[in-house]
Amino acid sequence: MELIAAQKGEPAIVKLYRQLERLTSTVTLMTTGAHPDDEPSGMLAALRHVYGIRPVLYCITRGEGGQNAIGPERGSVLGVLRTREMTEASRSLDASLAFGGQGHNDSVHDFGFSKDPNQTIDRWGRDRVIERMTWAFRYYRPDVIMNCFLDVGGQHGHHRAANVATFVTAELSGNPEEFPNQIAAGLKPWTVPKIYQPAYGGGGGVYDDETPPPPQTLIVRAPERDPISGATFPQMGEWSRSCHLTQGMGRWQPEPKTEWELNLSWAANGEAGKQEEDIREGLIATVGHIAAVDGMPASAADALRNAQGLIEEAIADYGDPVVVVGKLVEIGKAMAEARATLPAELEDSVAHRLDRKIKEVDLALATAAGMNIRAYTDGGDLRPGQDIVVKAIVDAPETVSVEDVAVIARDGISSEATEDGVKVTIAADATLTNPLAEQFDPLGGNGDAFVRLTANIAGHKAVLDIDLEDALRVLPEASLELKPDAVVFNTEKEIAPVEMTAVVSGATTADLDFNLPEGWTMTATSETGSEAGTFELAPPAELGTERITIAPKLLDKQAYAINVFSYPHIGRSVVPTEVAVPVQSVGAVIPEGKIGYIGGGNDNVAIWLKRLGVDLKELTPSDMEAGAYRDLDTLVVGIFSFGRRKDLVAALDGVHEWVRNGGHLVTLYHRPSDGWTPETTPLAFLKIGSPSIRYRVTDAKAPVTVLEADHPLLNYPNVIGQEDWDNWDKERGLYFASEWDEVYKPLLAMSDAGEEPLTGSLLSAEIGEGRHTHTSLVLHHQLDKLTPGAFRLMANLIQPAKKR
Repeated sequence: MELIAAQKGEPAIVKLYRQLERLTSTVTLMTTGAHPDDEPSGMLAALRHVYGIRPVLYCITRGEGGQNAIGPERGSVLGVLRTREMTEASRSLDASLAFGGQGHNDSVHDFGFSKDPNQTIDRWGRDRVIERMTWAFRYYRPDVIMNCFLDVGGQHGHHRAANVATFVTAELSGNPEEFPNQIAAGLKPWTVPKIYQPAYGGGGGVYDDETPPPPQTLIVRAPERDPISGATFPQMGEWSRSCHLTQGMGRWQPEPKTEWELNLSWAANGEAGKQEEDIREGLIATVGHIAAVDGMPASAADALRNAQGLIEEAIADYGDPVVVVGKLVEIGKAMAEARATLPAELEDSVAHRLDRKIKEVDLALATAAGMNIRAYTDGGDLRPGQDIVVKAIVDAPETVSVEDVAVIARDGISSEATEDGVKVTIAADATLTNPLAEQFDPLGGNGDAFVRLTANIAGHKAVLDIDLEDALRVLPEASLELKPDAVVFNTEKEIAPVEMTAVVSGATTADLDFNLPEGWTMTATSETGSEAGTFELAPPAELGTERITIAPKLLDKQAYAINVFSYPHIGRSVVPTEVAVPVQSVGAVIPEGKIGYIGGGNDNVAIWLKRLGVDLKELTPSDMEAGAYRDLDTLVVGIFSFGRRKDLVAALDGVHEWVRNGGHLVTLYHRPSDGWTPETTPLAFLKIGSPSIRYRVTDAKAPVTVLEADHPLLNYPNVIGQEDWDNWDKERGLYFASEWDEVYKPLLAMSDAGEEPLTGSLLSAEIGEGRHTHTSLVLHHQLDKLTPGAFRLMANLIQPAKKR
């Protein structure tokens, strides 16, 4: 079905036209952004399809600190998911892709929100950020850099950091004495000719433009619609943006957009700020321009000028593939001649352009000639020491002959031809596949292994790199699933051992070594030596507030878990992650009362309350319809739930009445877009602040001032002290309340350095006989990170409106 859908989704005639578009330009434009989804997709669609420009998307992080609107993946696994989304978004734009960050254990990762660009770069590691971006400049040799965002106050600090790093790197990448290891590895210095910034703001519901954008020096213009698809370029951009489903992206764009305003902010020739009519001004922009470069041999120049004319003719004749084949063969000959006779002094400025065009011509020629190629394996994922056969099927006219089929693979993977295909063998010491691909090229050649096929097409030798339909992956020889994946012991309750379940693949439970600290025990409660077993984890007799990590070994090696997820927009992903189960002990007294929880599926608060020892009732839609909340003392509403639970909204009048009669309603972090109406959702007027950057404390260590020292929520059943604000992760909170009725009391004040204190992070109001408490502190995140103070504060928030 996938093959049918692929053929149906892109008919050969459309595919050929898109491939011919590539030949119209020799310009490479690189965007520099901080996260997947930062790229200006609509403008990139116009640049690619109107101007023929090759886009390259450079992304500093994997976006592992972002949200996930479609599933449970978080942290490093979310980074893999967003990498796959970014790959498909790039494929939609026909763009190459490269990342700076190497995963969640790398310092260059998405750690959440920030406000200061230089603090962000320093946290990532300044030398590391600049070195990796320099590598990208030298590898891709872009003619144009486009910053995705401006470095202005009110903008995300990560976005600002990407902007700052771009200008720093531009000053270094052309100097061979900077990062000489890259030069020794074969890269050459590269000075970027031009850098543009948006001449428009980036404000909205999240960001706040405090500084106007720079003046417009260039307008990128495009027609209203793409002539092949009939779509506008914003709509084509959404084809790409809709791949970022974890971020809730993909919006119908009814209005065409034909102009994008830019500012020429940096120019190697010193002409920054110059007014331009075309982004290609001053660049080697076409094959014809290459012909005109000083020093180009006369015969090669003549051939390239002829090729330029043939490219224009092929575009016009795209509906007649037979005619296009003849023109492409001549274009290929011209490119090959120019490349073979290119003088050494032109290598740096011209060779990479010709090399790219040669690959593009071969792919277009294969399509025009009617070739359909599949490369795949019949088996599944591999372990060290195993092998598999890679098969290539070529459906082509008799005029096409296949001369060679080879598998190109990374170190640790060997191949040899067999009658059935190419046998690929994984060495016993081969490294595991990195699910965080470092690069993607829409021309092929991606993954641990791919097929390189050589074909003779009308006398032209075409070399085609074909990706496998399902990527070849090298996984650990054995794996472990250990549940639960995090443990909390409440020292204020009777300590009981926690049951742990181990499921092993490729070994047995007898091959496990839990390697626990002194005093901790893991006792088998079922027979070992099988693929599954149960154990009891017990802490030492004297247990204070402490943290350990269970990092077991399997077959005397670090144990890996295998995470598998599949979504229609990205396909199947397999992610090996080191097993590391955090265990935290906390001292949180649990208040008496009947506690309920209504979640929107975006947090684990209910899980953590239960593990803390709370007798919790999770309310279903039928429970809400039946009014089951009326029997409760406290009802906790999980994050985003007003936007996700229609049954909650339908029952709101009844919930309000329940509060007035003595119930305690606790609402956790919500955004203005999450079904929160300031006049009707809370018990009294309470407005969530926007843009969020104004109502957010990004420093997880920001000092917290108590405004109501005697308030029961800060004193019962646990006295909340300064130590409860220690060791928070990522940030304090966001979308703090900005305005509220005087019935609400602000309990805390906090701010990022140099900013005025914000008092909307924790509000509570006595309403009739009951209480409404709203918090924008990221307690759900802190519970996931086993932050002791968050458990103690959460225990206080669930207390009944009146002490029992």
